[in-house]
Amino acid sequence: MPCRLASLAAVLCGLTLAPPAIAAKPKIAFRLEYAPPTPAEDCPDAEELAFMLAGEFGYMVVRTDVSPVVRVEVHHVRRSFEAELWGPALEDGAEAWHGKTDTQGTCRELAYDIASLVRARLGPGAWGREAPPAHLTAPPEIEVQRPELRPLTLRLPESLALLVPWTSAFVESSTPNTEEAPVQVEAGLGAAVSPYGLPSVGVGGNGFLGVRWRRFAGFAEVRGLITPASGIGERQIPGRATTWTGSALPCFATKHVDACAVVSLSQLQIDLGPGRAVTGSDGFSVGFGGRINGHISLSDRFSLLGYADINMQLRSIALVLDGTVPDWRSPLLRTTLGVALTANFSN
Repeated sequence: MPCRLASLAAVLCGLTLAPPAIAAKPKIAFRLEYAPPTPAEDCPDAEELAFMLAGEFGYMVVRTDVSPVVRVEVHHVRRSFEAELWGPALEDGAEAWHGKTDTQGTCRELAYDIASLVRARLGPGAWGREAPPAHLTAPPEIEVQRPELRPLTLRLPESLALLVPWTSAFVESSTPNTEEAPVQVEAGLGAAVSPYGLPSVGVGGNGFLGVRWRRFAGFAEVRGLITPASGIGERQIPGRATTWTGSALPCFATKHVDACAVVSLSQLQIDLGPGRAVTGSDGFSVGFGGRINGHISLSDRFSLLGYADINMQLRSIALVLDGTVPDWRSPLLRTTLGVALTANFSN
């Protein structure tokens, strides 16, 4: 491989440094018949020798679509190598030329001598200012290009177009549909805050999964909230409240705003800390309400969603520690605000 890279570099140098006068003359071309010794002992193959010849001539002089032939045979001479060459006649009808190279210690050094000898016999120096013989001139290279395909537009004469009113509608129906997918699957994660409905402000997060059509969307959501501040009721009883809510949301959808109905099932848990325990608990509640979603597209896949949720509970949950008077009773109304990052898995 390093040897072939070196040969290719020689070709590029030859193509770059070739004098303009040589490039202006007609080029010659011949086929190469190459017989290396047996064993080859690091001798270049026919392809590499063709690259060496291209480096001497400044272009790919070895071709397979021409008649003239240059034959090269490499022989062992004691511990050295020698090449014998036969080439096409310099004039049409004359005898072919024959020559030998000096011996070289390595077969690769000999290959460079072979390329130099062929150029001396058939290169520009052999013709002087005259053009090379016609029987040695390279035929023009034919470049086959792929035909350009253009769409065929069928246009009927006006007289026929009037008789076929459905033609334009048929042509328009053949255009590709660039609209979005009819059903889009969305999922999202976000943060939520409940300013009203718990013993104090609750913070947490939510996750949802849903599908969206052109004018309708449906989501299933799970939300968890906790009150960071310790203090329940008017007596500020030490404790925190936690609520888990599962909701189903059918929505009327537009490009940037969704109007949703909310059906929820929630559980409220209260932790009073050490020394006190809730011995009886029934914190389940069903609620109905509404939500407004506003979403802004960030990319083809991701969007930013903000929402405001109002939910009316069917029952109020009371916390009673001493006696029969409740120390705290949950409001029937719960409000939640949130923001989420959504991903569209249909693009």
